[in-house]
Amino acid sequence: MASIIRVFMKKILLLLPLLAVTASAAAQTNFQPGYVLPLSGDTLRGEVDSRGELRGATLCRFRASAQAGATEYRPTEIRGYGLDAGGTYRASVLPVAAHTPVFMQVLADGKLTLLRYTNENESKQYYAQTASAPLLQPLVQRDTIVLQINPQTQAENKVSTRVYPFRNVLWQIMADCPTVQTSLTRLELQESRLVKTVTAYNTCVGGPQNVIRKQTNKVRVSAFVGGYRANVTYKDDRQYFDLTSDVLPSFGVALNLKPASFNPHLSLLAELWFTQQKYTTTYDGVGPLGPGYERTLKVDIASVGLPLLLRYSLTKGIVRPYVQAGFVAKQNIKNKAEKSDYLPRFSSNRTITAIDLKSYNIGGLFGVGVTIPTGSKGSINLEGRLDKLDSTSSAAGIISNSRGLSVLAGYTFGQ
Repeated sequence: MASIIRVFMKKILLLLPLLAVTASAAAQTNFQPGYVLPLSGDTLRGEVDSRGELRGATLCRFRASAQAGATEYRPTEIRGYGLDAGGTYRASVLPVAAHTPVFMQVLADGKLTLLRYTNENESKQYYAQTASAPLLQPLVQRDTIVLQINPQTQAENKVSTRVYPFRNVLWQIMADCPTVQTSLTRLELQESRLVKTVTAYNTCVGGPQNVIRKQTNKVRVSAFVGGYRANVTYKDDRQYFDLTSDVLPSFGVALNLKPASFNPHLSLLAELWFTQQKYTTTYDGVGPLGPGYERTLKVDIASVGLPLLLRYSLTKGIVRPYVQAGFVAKQNIKNKAEKSDYLPRFSSNRTITAIDLKSYNIGGLFGVGVTIPTGSKGSINLEGRLDKLDSTSSAAGIISNSRGLSVLAGYTFGQ
C-alpha cells in the first residue's frame, strides 16, 4: 500500500500540466441563462458568459442558445446585460478624463441608482446616478493625516482622520427625503449599508425601484484524498532517533466559506482530515542488566483532524495558485506505542513496555496549491501541506517534534 501511495503522490505532481490543459477547455466559458439589452429593439434572451466582475466590466459574450455561436459586445454596443440568477450590468462612462466606457453592476435601482465598478486592480468603486442627472457621481471616502498643534505647548501631532465626501453627494440628492437624509451622518462606505440606504430613499420618494443584488456568503464543499508521511524524534535514555513513517492514505472533506464582507481573494476553510502514522525501528538498547538489548519500537497512530485555515488565492487564470495557513487539532482515534526488549544471553522471551501517547494533538499547518476551474461545476485542487504538532507522547520529550507532509488532490463543488 505504501508503494502505491508514493507512486500516487509523484503522479499528482507530474500530471499537473496535463490537468491544467484538460480543465482549461471547460474553464474557457461559463454560460448561464441571461439577456442582453440592445441599443434599440427588444431584449435578447439566451445565455451570458459569466467569468467574474473584472472581465464583465469590459466585455459581454452572449449566445442565443447552447448550440449557437457567441457574440461579443463592448459597452458602446449595448445598453447592458444581466443574468437570470442575479446580476444586472449597465453600460456607463467613467467620470474621468478618459471617459472610458464600461459595464457597471447595478446594486439598487429607482429614482436613485447605485452602481459598482470593478477596476483592473480588482478594487470596487461606487457611483450614484439620478434620472434627472445621468452623469455618474463618485462615492468615495478616504483616510488622511492631519497635523494638530497643541495651543499650550505648540507640539505637533499627526492624527489619522477619515473624511466622507460621499455623504455630501448623497445629502444633496436626498434632500426630498429628510428621514433618510439625516441618517447619512453615520453612514460608512460599505456596500451593504449603501444598498440599504439607497433602497430606503427610493421607497421614501416612491416610484418603481428594484434591489438588483444583495451580497451573500458563499459556502462550497470539497473532498480530497492523497498521501501523508510524518517524522518524529524519539528519545530513549541518552539516544535520539529521527523516525520517518510510511506513506499512508489520507483523505477528508472541507467547507470553504467566502464571507461577503471579505476581500475576494480570501476564504475560510474548516476540514475533517484523516491521517495515519506508523513507525518501526530496532536498535541496541540499555536495560536493567546493562547494554546488549535488542530493542524494537512500534508506533501506530490514526487521527481525525480539524484544520481551521485562512486561504489567499488568485481569482483569475486557468491555473490559480493559493497559499493557506492556520491551526489544526487532531483527535487520535488510535494511539498505540510500545517498545520490546530481547536479551538473547538470558532469555528468548521479549519484554514489552507500553509508551503512553496523548489522545489529541494541536499545532500549525501551512499549505500551497493550485485550483483549476472546470466551469460552473467546480474546480480541481492540487495541494501540498506541512503540519507541525506538539508532543506525541504523554511524557514530554519521549516522542515529540511531529512534522507531517502530505500531497492531496481534490474537487470543490460549485463556483
